[in-house]
Amino acid sequence: MTRPSLEAQDVGGEIIPFPNSAPPASADEPAPAAGPMQPFPEALDGELITEAEYERSRAYRLAESARSKLPAQWQTAESARQAGAELAGRAVTLPVRYPLAVGRGLAVSARAWWAWVRVADFYEASRAADRLADKWQEIAAVRRRRNVMSLAGGGTAGLAGLITDLTAGSVPLLIAGGAVSVVLAVAGRRKDGAGGRTTRLGSRSLAWLMNGDHLVVAFRDAKLIGKDESLMLVKAPRHDGTGWALTIDLPPSRKASDVIGKREALASALAVDEVRLIVERVRGDDGHAGRLALWVGDADPYAADPIPSPLATASSWDLWRPVPFGTTARGASVNLPVVWTSLLIGAIPRQGKTFVARLPLTAAALDPHVRLIIADGKGGKDFRPFEQVAHRFIRGSRESDARRLIAVLEECAADVADRFDRLSEMDDELCPESKVTPEITRDPAHRMPLTVIGIDEVQNFLSLDVPLDLDNPKGKKVGARICELLTYIAKTGPAAGYSLILATQKPDAQVIPDGLRGQLGTRFALKVMTYQASETILGAGTYKAGMDASKLMTSHKGVGLLLGADGETELSAGDAVTVRTHLLHIAAIRVACERGRALREQAGTLTGDAAGAHDLADLDPTVAARLADEVTATATGPEPVDAELLHELPEVLELLADVLGDEEHGVVPTGELAERIGWDVKTFGEALRAAGVPKLPKRRMPGYDNAVAVVDVDAIRAALGG
Repeated sequence: MTRPSLEAQDVGGEIIPFPNSAPPASADEPAPAAGPMQPFPEALDGELITEAEYERSRAYRLAESARSKLPAQWQTAESARQAGAELAGRAVTLPVRYPLAVGRGLAVSARAWWAWVRVADFYEASRAADRLADKWQEIAAVRRRRNVMSLAGGGTAGLAGLITDLTAGSVPLLIAGGAVSVVLAVAGRRKDGAGGRTTRLGSRSLAWLMNGDHLVVAFRDAKLIGKDESLMLVKAPRHDGTGWALTIDLPPSRKASDVIGKREALASALAVDEVRLIVERVRGDDGHAGRLALWVGDADPYAADPIPSPLATASSWDLWRPVPFGTTARGASVNLPVVWTSLLIGAIPRQGKTFVARLPLTAAALDPHVRLIIADGKGGKDFRPFEQVAHRFIRGSRESDARRLIAVLEECAADVADRFDRLSEMDDELCPESKVTPEITRDPAHRMPLTVIGIDEVQNFLSLDVPLDLDNPKGKKVGARICELLTYIAKTGPAAGYSLILATQKPDAQVIPDGLRGQLGTRFALKVMTYQASETILGAGTYKAGMDASKLMTSHKGVGLLLGADGETELSAGDAVTVRTHLLHIAAIRVACERGRALREQAGTLTGDAAGAHDLADLDPTVAARLADEVTATATGPEPVDAELLHELPEVLELLADVLGDEEHGVVPTGELAERIGWDVKTFGEALRAAGVPKLPKRRMPGYDNAVAVVDVDAIRAALGG
């Protein structure tokens, strides 16, 4: 929490100055001169409260603390009501259930007695050891002895009962019979997996499932632990006001990642929608690979109205700080870093993709030291407010707009190359790591401002199948050239202060190639139609790890899976968090851009289209030639492998080692081999490439009508090291 930016506090009529606060200037002293604008720490608003209000708040906190120490089912009114209802139901049905339990216990006891009399354990052990003939005489002797013991015990019990009835009456017999019936009822109680369960009217209730025993039942029903395994409660279930929170340890050899991957099955066992269930690994010194933190919301956390973005009222913003992005289901803030990374946003139409893309762009507009480049491939009014501050603004995806975008991106690519040349000449104190620093980007003398390139509906530009050179119709296309330039900037630009924000409703590999998509380190997937589209946005292997944006609800606008960012919520490598983004209407964006324009005019950083300078300078021929070589080399180099897929390599190699026989050689269809290990074909092919297995051209194989993708078994075996 940040400290309130106050200089004094009124306590009981006395003014107490805060430490390190400068005394106010007197009327005779001149006000200090205004220096360059610096980012100010965030201030908190507060108010004085009365003693009575403080006591009420203290009593409420004590009551909350006491309630959290109660068993889980008694912590809330709803769960207590359900607990009381079930206890009352048990009490009403006790006269019927008790005799049935006694009868089942009598049957269980009779079966156990008969197995003991028949020496079933000794008999089975001897037969399993193939020594039944040798042990038959011994088994017969034990049987006779146990028969005699049973007759003697029964006769003794009957005689003792008769003597007791004649001497002391029937009361002791009734007491003894009651005790025996209790023992039989306990022995005959219903157990997990017992028969006799029938369909009945009603519904499963979450309140009981937060009890420790019922939680074990839920994990067993979801096939996450075995029938003979149990759980350990590291932190008992606690109601935190919006849901239930608890921490558990899985049995040895059970992995938390497997539970996360089967979150839907666990949600079904817990009788809740999966949007109300958060399952996370506990990492660090307090966690291990089998420890889970669970949170189950009382209601749909995304059904409430979205939270307005703090950017709507921010006077300015320092883009070196992460941008307020949204909240998790539990209300924790999620911040989105813009520097050192690039962002890919994907979704089906009308899921809030444009609203999401405008959040980091609005923060960039509020920083006068940021150069903003906007290309709106849709051509509507969604990004029109940024015209006030954008160094370059392109609206529409016509051929003329795409060619202007190429010129702008070539200018940016040349600037990236020039920046690295100049950074290499700076002294180590100013530039210690061959990349820009806040001081470098804010100093106009260095001409290296942070530059954010935002492109909405980027697929409209990348799929433009128009010849780049009109004199060569079969040459490179306009869309391919844009892809080359974006790939170069995404790959080399972050260290030079460049960031990309790309939004699309068509995130397939044909529109956004792996070479470009693999360079975008931060991914945000809103609702998509298929798990393949979700993996295209988030990366290969994310579906198997339980990250699937196709499971998001269409009614949850602005809710998506965020992967690769960090903020107030700690996101582990390879884990995605479900975020509901802040709401920022276009009217608030327009006001924020007006403030950003005023800040740029004051700082002298208003340039390009916003300043009325629409002409683009021609590139120097030497720079253009160098740029052509570097951009082409970047775009045609080996396609990068998603970092998430590298974590899957040990597993896929282990599976392949199990299914490949020693006599199996030559080529086999890739799809057939993927089916044998239970993997998706596309993900399996990428895993083979990551393992160093060369890609072969398609071939005709027996049993297939057309040519299919194949892989060399011997090449796989070489990758396995055998």
